[in-house]
Amino acid sequence: MKNIKFKRRRKGLPAKAVAAICVVVCALVVAGGFLIAKKVINKDNEDKKPQEYSFETKGFENISSIACLNGEMAIFTDSASGKKGIMTLDGKITEKAEHNEFSVCSDVWRSFRYIVESPRSEYLLLVDAETKTVTSRQYHGLKSPELVPCWSEAGKHLAWTDEKGYAGEISPSELELSAGLYPVATSLKDDAKYGYISRSLRLEIAAIYENAMDFSNKLAAVKKDGKWGYINASGVTVIPFEYDSCAAADCMKTDCAFGFDSGLAPVCKGGKFGVINSDGETVVDFAFDAILQGKNGVYIASQGGKWGILTVEKQHLKVETTAAKSTAKASNEPAIARGEYIVKTSGSVLNMRSASDSNADVVAKIPNGTQLTVTKAVSGWAYVKYNSFTGWVSSDFLIQAPVTTAAASTTAVAAS
Repeated sequence: MKNIKFKRRRKGLPAKAVAAICVVVCALVVAGGFLIAKKVINKDNEDKKPQEYSFETKGFENISSIACLNGEMAIFTDSASGKKGIMTLDGKITEKAEHNEFSVCSDVWRSFRYIVESPRSEYLLLVDAETKTVTSRQYHGLKSPELVPCWSEAGKHLAWTDEKGYAGEISPSELELSAGLYPVATSLKDDAKYGYISRSLRLEIAAIYENAMDFSNKLAAVKKDGKWGYINASGVTVIPFEYDSCAAADCMKTDCAFGFDSGLAPVCKGGKFGVINSDGETVVDFAFDAILQGKNGVYIASQGGKWGILTVEKQHLKVETTAAKSTAKASNEPAIARGEYIVKTSGSVLNMRSASDSNADVVAKIPNGTQLTVTKAVSGWAYVKYNSFTGWVSSDFLIQAPVTTAAASTTAVAAS
């Protein structure tokens, strides 16, 4: 009888090991599923993440175009009739679309007139800038001023200028200007250079720019080498020259750039409009065909052929806190005494302001080392006279002038 050999049966894994493996596998499956689900949820949350701004087209369905009229109001065109009307910069209609053409001109320097060609009259009619409505008053004035103040580089003074050129020097009494800086050109020619004068008619910022706009929020748009940027009141470039003209959003299609309001300004780059803050950071992406000048973060804009209201989230609006800080400082620090003081800065000029507030208009710029007489003071501020100017300066930049022998003798005599 043959010997029969049986293969020895191999022992399987212990039950506990099998159970442990099953637990690990299940855990890995659950973990993988969790990660996938988390990724989907995160993606969904990203899609639902609140935007930095909103764009609402409701109420603008029958409008074919909108443009700024000198930054004061918006002129819109009805898509059916082709007629034009007026709306505020936040989209509220103040004048129905029943007029032909709107324009802006000036009888005298910086005295703007808004006029319209309308079926209501055979003559041009005036527009009321405050109510933003067409009046019944007829306009028979000049289409452009005869004389314009220009800066004469040769004479180093402001001069009346006409189409032929120089037409006489200007005295400060001829132009009633408030405190601040005003853009002026060197001529009425296309290749003129622009700078800024103060109300004393002195050139405060050199005429080196190809175009220049008014100051707003302490910054002004200026053009250099074909691009727009922003400077401060000292002429320092704050936002680089990298933006295009905003002419596409201007009623007159003139070369321009928009100013800042609440720390924000619409700008154009590469044919598209966006919004930046005063640090030059993009707040609204460059994805709009047009964005008009606005207020408090609300703008009329166009995207994809549709007009509407663009609203920037409030956290991006700049709220001035300097005045509040000045008030707090004023309540804690005593006022300096009246007397003679010397301007002591790091070498820069000291701003004289129209009021004891760092937000007040700059009246003059006082060089470092200048001796001044303080006639009155409040906490943190001193009232002084400099040349023909009087105003307030920060007492932080004043040191008491040394008493001379003559002054000491006079004081002693007066005391006796």
